[in-house]
Amino acid sequence: MSKQLPKNWIEVSLKEVTNNKKGKKPNIQSEVEFNGAVPYMDIKALEYNEIRQYADVESSKLFEEGDVAMVWDGARSGWVSKTNFGAIGSTLVAFHPILFNSNYLFYYLLEKYPFINSNARGVGIPHVDPTILWDLKFPLSPLSEQNRIVEKLDNLFNQLDSIKKSMSNIPLLLKDFRQQILTQAVTGKLTVEWRKGKKLEKWNYELAQDCCEKVQSGGTPKGSNFDTSGIPFLKVYNIVNNKIDFEYNPQYVSESIQNSQIKKSITFPGDVVMNIVGPPLNKIAIIPDDYPEWNLNQAITLFRTKNYLSNTFLYYFFCEGSSVKSLINETKGVVGQVNISLSQCRNFSIPVPSPKEQHEIVSKVESLFAKADAIEQQYKSLKEKIDNLPQSLLHKAFKGELSEQLDGDGDARVLLKEIETLKNSVKKPKKK
Repeated sequence: MSKQLPKNWIEVSLKEVTNNKKGKKPNIQSEVEFNGAVPYMDIKALEYNEIRQYADVESSKLFEEGDVAMVWDGARSGWVSKTNFGAIGSTLVAFHPILFNSNYLFYYLLEKYPFINSNARGVGIPHVDPTILWDLKFPLSPLSEQNRIVEKLDNLFNQLDSIKKSMSNIPLLLKDFRQQILTQAVTGKLTVEWRKGKKLEKWNYELAQDCCEKVQSGGTPKGSNFDTSGIPFLKVYNIVNNKIDFEYNPQYVSESIQNSQIKKSITFPGDVVMNIVGPPLNKIAIIPDDYPEWNLNQAITLFRTKNYLSNTFLYYFFCEGSSVKSLINETKGVVGQVNISLSQCRNFSIPVPSPKEQHEIVSKVESLFAKADAIEQQYKSLKEKIDNLPQSLLHKAFKGELSEQLDGDGDARVLLKEIETLKNSVKKPKKK
């Protein structure tokens, strides 16, 4: 790294330019604040400013102004935070910079967090490997340049935070948009303009048992007689994001069981299926054509539409959710469970527009959903780039690529000598 550093920088070890102290469990620790107490700083206190406990000053090790806290023990070992007050938690270590910018030290340790964390040691509870930590090469720059680097990083990180905050609503906005599209689709609002000037039949409302050839819940073979191949057998966990996901824990039944014990719930591609045991309810999917036949357990009901009702239109109708929500107060089940009965499924009131309008509705929904999906993909791609940007900025900062080097900054070697002089002037107390 030293060859890549600007000429006025110098590579040192953290031990050369910092002091550190490990936290400890205090003699007095209470959830209630008491006279002479200070906040006991653990990870939650640092990350969320959530003070849950207090400690006595006398037996505690305390943070000082300009300290950088590092998590020493646990899954997040190596994570760092700025702090300047309170008792150092037993899983934390305080690093104090000597004669240089504490935020410069914070940003450096933040850049090294992924490396320190991925190289933690310990079988049960991981903790920072001191060898890894103290072997790190710390790029010490002149103090004036440190200040400029910190100011630049502060500004850039604030901008990133603002961007993240403004983007955080996008998933919810897209969810609401899709919901509005579905609601407009099944209430006729989506095709108001399209209907003008057309002689179309009025929408009918029919019970599911009337507009479907079959409405049937599934069952489970006796003795849970499953195979590793054969007829795919669906469970609720196979309905993911309103699609069939048969990759996770697939189960099968034999053809003989399919045609005997659970013959009533043989399911074909194109059938619409819904879970009837929750929470959550309203998991909907259309059976794909990966297999010619499927079957399903008792927590799922199939809907096989008649010729005049589009299965995709019915799918979107159920995805809209109002039909199931209207039954919530009528559902039955053991404590913590909600069930929809087969008779309730058969009595769902289904809107039935003309076949032409059904086709138009499905086409409009799919077109609008495709646009929403494209926006969502752009959002995910941008979010990934933004999430990776802090490490990229930090990496550039500590290679000297984020700020300009000025002749008047001086040399970090002079700063290092001052640090060494100060460290040597502090006499260590003699051991008793």
